[in-house]
Amino acid sequence: SKKYSAKMALIGGARRSLLLAQGARCISSTPVARAAAAKAPIQIYGIEGRYAHALYSAAASKNLLKEVEEDLKRIDLKRGTVFSEYLVTPPPNRAEKLRILDDALKAAKCNEITRGFFQTITEKNRTRKAEAIIKAFNQIMTASRGEVSCTVTTATKPDQQLIDQVNKILTGFVRKDQKISMEIKVRSFISSESWLVVMWVEL
Repeated sequence: SKKYSAKMALIGGARRSLLLAQGARCISSTPVARAAAAKAPIQIYGIEGRYAHALYSAAASKNLLKEVEEDLKRIDLKRGTVFSEYLVTPPPNRAEKLRILDDALKAAKCNEITRGFFQTITEKNRTRKAEAIIKAFNQIMTASRGEVSCTVTTATKPDQQLIDQVNKILTGFVRKDQKISMEIKVRSFISSESWLVVMWVEL
């Protein structure tokens, strides 16, 4: 465990957690918690949706949405990393694993909501859903800012002028109170003269 503690301290500074108000966990996927979480700007269903809404609700109640979002961006959950591997590894001692995770997240300067989130998904055996839950949480955050996520896939990386032109065109498809949040992906398998535009819109 000392080996893991040392390595996991290098996570890079996660700041997300759904931990506790007066010793009680802020994150929960119970019906009561889901009802409170329904105040989010969009509704996402499934296991990842339940936990994402609980995370959003807990962070909002502490006015820590921005901090939690930034924390989650810094946590590397890619397969093969020390943190991700330890997260999904069945523990011989659950209490010890929870302690090590919390120590690592504290060392990475994560806030209480973020730490609580990882504690909860570990206790509920949902660690393999972590990426999907965080993705759902990011969708809620995007919607809360009035943004519409848009992925543009091209054969070559476009210049800024072309990006601006595409953004202007796509803006015409959303409401005036919304704005485009564009992600550019370069894929060599498509024709150099083709564009694939995928928009995620919640009306």
